[in-house]
Amino acid sequence: MILLQRILAVVLFAFAVGVAADEPRFEVLDSELTWMEQFSLTQPFVDAIVKVDSYIRLTQNRQSMRGWLWSRTPVVAQKSWVVEFQFRVHGGDHLYGDGFAFWYTSERRQTGNVFGSKNEFKGLGIFFDTYANNNKNRHLFPYITAMIGDGETKYDDSDDGKSNEIGSCTAHFREKDYITRAKVVYVEDKMLQLFIDVDGTGEWKNCFTKNDVSLPLRGYFGFTSHTGDASENHDILRVTSYSIQNEHTSKQTTPEPPSGRRASLTGKYTNKPGDSVPLSKYSPSSTNSGSKSGAMGWLWTVLLVIFCIVGVAGVGVGAFFAYQKMNQPKSYKR
Repeated sequence: MILLQRILAVVLFAFAVGVAADEPRFEVLDSELTWMEQFSLTQPFVDAIVKVDSYIRLTQNRQSMRGWLWSRTPVVAQKSWVVEFQFRVHGGDHLYGDGFAFWYTSERRQTGNVFGSKNEFKGLGIFFDTYANNNKNRHLFPYITAMIGDGETKYDDSDDGKSNEIGSCTAHFREKDYITRAKVVYVEDKMLQLFIDVDGTGEWKNCFTKNDVSLPLRGYFGFTSHTGDASENHDILRVTSYSIQNEHTSKQTTPEPPSGRRASLTGKYTNKPGDSVPLSKYSPSSTNSGSKSGAMGWLWTVLLVIFCIVGVAGVGVGAFFAYQKMNQPKSYKR
């Protein structure tokens, strides 16, 4: 009888989760997207937090770490958007955590205890949670939840955000030897969706859909992470952002890319307190030309130095011979 009750409870719980999820009212097509360079980050990374050409490490596999990556400028003109990002969570042993968060909020770079960012936030937080604080939750971890903050309501860490979530799913994204991805889709005042690709199939699967969602008109994209007693590596490999233009979106304009073709993203990796390093990148179309121009720049610099040395040496030798000639004794023929 007890076993039957447990089975019935699990079935009812699964049914309740299914009812809570919304059905998408329409589909956002790739042909309706426009790339937003100023809110994208692609390889290679120059002057990055971790000086490699393959990832941004928000936190190391060490206790009590905190790191962030935020857009420098707010999203204003683009009312409807898509953000795709590649990530990797790995390195933890038997005790690992805590996860990382994707943000679209009215403020940025406000540190706190919600995956490294402030509580009582205004906007969207999507939490890739790898550590269960409440063992009474029946879902499996890692677990992805989303919350829309009003600037006053707190994210409840004691129940892993369950009380305020608007959508969620279980996603086994840890310790994968292939790229794991997520895609956030927001259509102004109409729909919010999260798609994930964590199985190595290269296909998007819907994590959740929530209709009738309104986010701040002015907000910042960001990623944050922190570790406590549990720890592991949290890496962001790539961020690509798009604006949406179709019959479901209001008219919007896409501003020109910033001068110098530098990504409008900044990051901080708190290996040392107060250490802040700007991030820069080249767009996908200029990756090869960027590396070639860098090599040619070094070549011209070396040649210029050689020419300067030869020139100085030539002047010195000429002056020496002139001095010798002036001091030679004069002879007169009779």
